[in-house]
Amino acid sequence: MNVILKMLDLTKDTFEREVLQNKMPVLVDFWAPWCGPCRIVSPALEKLSNEYLNKLKFTKLNVDDNQEIAAQFDVRGIPCMIIFNKGNELDRVVGAYPEAELRKKIDLILAKA
Repeated sequence: MNVILKMLDLTKDTFEREVLQNKMPVLVDFWAPWCGPCRIVSPALEKLSNEYLNKLKFTKLNVDDNQEIAAQFDVRGIPCMIIFNKGNELDRVVGAYPEAELRKKIDLILAKA
């Protein structure tokens, strides 16, 4: 039986430690509860988080509750997934992509890390 791990919910208090200071690359899913496309992409991200265990940490940040962080990283549309490595933005994916497309994009981004 496969256990699906839940993605870590970030806050302004945990963002620096969990994302910017992390030694492993981190994907941050900028989302909001009212966003339909965010809800569509969420199950794919949860599944991918298990596939990339120990390669990429998957997290999520509610932009309504953390507007200052979303503004800091110039998040203008959601869903927006930003991959950070050692505190720097490697790349971002904006929009609700199918799981296979997300996997391709993540692989390309991680190859640059």
